[in-house]
This record gives sequence, C-alpha cells and structure tokens, in this order.
Amino acid sequence: MNSETVVIGGDGAVGEVLAGQLVGTSAAVVFLDEDERAVEHAAEAGADARVGDPSEAATLDREDIEEMGTAIVASQKDSHNLLVAQLLQLRRTERVIALVNDPKNVEAFTAAGIEPVSASTVLAGALDRQRRGAEIVETERSLGQETEEDTAKRHLEHEESTDDPKHERVRSDGAGVTCSAQRT
Repeated sequence: MNSETVVIGGDGAVGEVLAGQLVGTSAAVVFLDEDERAVEHAAEAGADARVGDPSEAATLDREDIEEMGTAIVASQKDSHNLLVAQLLQLRRTERVIALVNDPKNVEAFTAAGIEPVSASTVLAGALDRQRRGAEIVETERSLGQETEEDTAKRHLEHEESTDDPKHERVRSDGAGVTCSAQRT
C-alpha cells in the first residue's frame, strides 16, 4: 500500500490548509493547485507543492500523479471535484476522497466509487451527536445516575480534600492522571 497522499486544491483555502495539516502524518504530501499563492502556503507548511491544473490529464501526467495511496480533492466546485477524482481513479489511486459542497451530489460521488465528504452533512451529524449527548445527560440526571460531569466534580472535590500535608499528589506529564499517596 502506498502511503503517499496527494491533496488537490482548488478555488479556495480548504486544500491548502488540509495539505498543511497532513504534513507529518503521511509519508509524503503532494499539493497540486492552479493558485500560486495557495501553492506557496502549502510549501511553507512542508508539502511538496506544485502549480498546475489538476483537471487536465496532462498535468497529472507531468506531475507524475499516479498510483497514490490516498487522494483528496477539495475545491469549491462539485463538478471539478468529481472530474478530478475520476481522473485520479484512472491513475490507480487506492483511495479517492472528495469534498462535496452540495449534499444533493453525494450520491453521484458514491456511485462513481469516490468517498464523499459533505461539510454540511458532517456538521449536521456533529450537532445531532451534541444534542443527543445533552439528552443523555438529562436522562441520567432524571434517573438519578451519575453523569461524567458529576464524576469529574466528585474527583475534584476528592483532590481538594487531599491537600493535607500528610498526602502527596503526583501528576503525570500532561496525561491528566492524578495519584494520591499517603506519606508515612
């Protein structure tokens, strides 16, 4: 499996920012975009950034974009993302992920074998999980069950009660583990 990742930008900062965030998490990050400023920013973040029109097969050939591990296509135009994603599939890219700006287009990407990521769908899902999380806390409280918030408060109160000089508190290096030990 090839661990090289190509991020195809487009008329916005999404691809540029994504390339910068992926640097260091992948064997190599190649960023391809027509916007020279976006390419500069991605290069400053450590990506192998190149100027070119990814919707042209000749550009993908010239830049040797073939047999990549993962390709992420992230422009603001669904038609552009679908075209580029399909071109990348023809180049034997193992996994193609594309930003879908209009949730109505998700099915077209899925039918083409492309992993769609719809920002509005992701945000709606996150809001729904947050809402359901609040409902779970209220349900636990109404049933008299201890919530995570209650547990945290109880632990904090216990810590404050161990400030006695006979007790020693030891903290880890940021993992948040607290141990209390009785001094003898």
